[in-house]
Amino acid sequence: MTEKGVFEGMTLRLGIDFGTTRTVVAAQEDGNYPVCSFSWEGELKEYIPTLAAVKDGILYFGWDAVDRLNQPDTYVLRSMKRLAGHLRPEDPVDLGPDFSITLLELVSLFLVHVRQAILKQGSIPLRKKESIEVMVASPANANSNQRYITLEAFRRAGFTVLGAMNEPSAAAVEFLHRYLRNLGPKSPKRYVAVYDLGGGTFDTSVVGIAEQNHDVVAHEGIGRLGGDDFDEIILNLALEQMGLGPETLTPSDAARLLEECRERKEGLKSNTKKMVVDPGAVFQDQKPVVLDTGRVYEQCEPLIERSLSTLRNLLRNIDENPEDGRSLAAVYLVGGSVSFPPVSRKLREAYPGKVRISSLPHASTAIGLSIAGDPKANIHVRESVSRHFGIWRERGKDKIFDPIFLKDRQVDSDTGRLRVARTYYPVHNIGLLRYLECSSLGKAEEPEGDIALWQDVYFPYDPKLRDRKDLPKISIEKSPGASSQEVTEVYEYNEEGIIQVEIENKTSGYKNLFTLGPKSSS
Repeated sequence: MTEKGVFEGMTLRLGIDFGTTRTVVAAQEDGNYPVCSFSWEGELKEYIPTLAAVKDGILYFGWDAVDRLNQPDTYVLRSMKRLAGHLRPEDPVDLGPDFSITLLELVSLFLVHVRQAILKQGSIPLRKKESIEVMVASPANANSNQRYITLEAFRRAGFTVLGAMNEPSAAAVEFLHRYLRNLGPKSPKRYVAVYDLGGGTFDTSVVGIAEQNHDVVAHEGIGRLGGDDFDEIILNLALEQMGLGPETLTPSDAARLLEECRERKEGLKSNTKKMVVDPGAVFQDQKPVVLDTGRVYEQCEPLIERSLSTLRNLLRNIDENPEDGRSLAAVYLVGGSVSFPPVSRKLREAYPGKVRISSLPHASTAIGLSIAGDPKANIHVRESVSRHFGIWRERGKDKIFDPIFLKDRQVDSDTGRLRVARTYYPVHNIGLLRYLECSSLGKAEEPEGDIALWQDVYFPYDPKLRDRKDLPKISIEKSPGASSQEVTEVYEYNEEGIIQVEIENKTSGYKNLFTLGPKSSS
């Protein structure tokens, strides 16, 4: 040992939860999984704010961004993780009038900041010349685009990615590590429901806990429901009391006031009757606004009910009477927003005697990721597909939907992957493959619910076009010779939730590999 806490020739393994509001890091330490704290201005912080700010053309992140939050001419962006739900990696994000950066670059730079904070301000003992290996997570309802951005950004930031999980699955690992030993072999408890309400998304998963078979049985999610939405309700009530509308705020001013609302919200207790919002960061002459928490909770109730309805429907698909069912071990509450008083109250009313709140709800996912990356922990949760994925195909004069990966289908226990093949003889000179994903399917297997269109893929069925790079500009038409070409599509859903397809003209001997992702909404 050359100095305190510094060793040679070892690898640091972490679980990192890149969250909408905060990013949390957990380590492995002889069977324990401590949450990393960070030294900032003489204080210890248990997380890094997922916050960006631009001041005088310089980009700041985390607590450095918080430090500049209320400085003049500072442009603020909160909840960058939410952007990945509808932007592609190369789409620009404007941070002020003269500062633009692609979403992938923004997330990568934020994670570079996280890595530097771990190395320089973190409480985890460091070792010389070691790589940092991480387990990472995405919302269960995330599309492949979000998953790609997360994984690629971690890699670009200098982390070695061991693997990826859905966030509620990681929280289930933390639950199993903490409570599984209390469930004897004769216990009737067979599954746990994870209720994960974070800053930007709501996810719920049902995970089997019988013996050592921990499989994700089913999951649901709402892509835009979380603490950010409660913050907006509080801000709108405060503005209403001031006689102002949301349109009076610039994006940066709104971000400042939303951060104020979040801090006040997180200070609420179950018996708090009034909350104070100080708009002074934007309106210097405005006195603090006093809000009645009853009215705040009333306004937030429809959002909480949406999450409860999603959980109820999921459980009823598994158990006819989950509220009283002996097989439900617990409804496990995780995520920073479950500390919002009306959330836990509503859950306890719906599932009396079943609700357990994580002792560290904001860190449960990071701890679960750290445990999942520790081979000595011997706890593994087998994932399943989080959304239906498929393609529109022609059948005569009709268009039919071909579901390739069905929601809740479990991955292979050995490889962590799924493979599906399609073989056909085409009719046209060029294949235009139009993909989508959705949260549910109708009776005729037509897409329903939350539908996201994916990028189009072009493939030359006619061998004469095999080397053409301008397929989108060529007219698609019926080709008599195409029907003699045998074409296969082989789809793979990998352990990181990324979908690839290899399309091959087997007759003429050429193929292309595509990594698929949703279209940009911009």
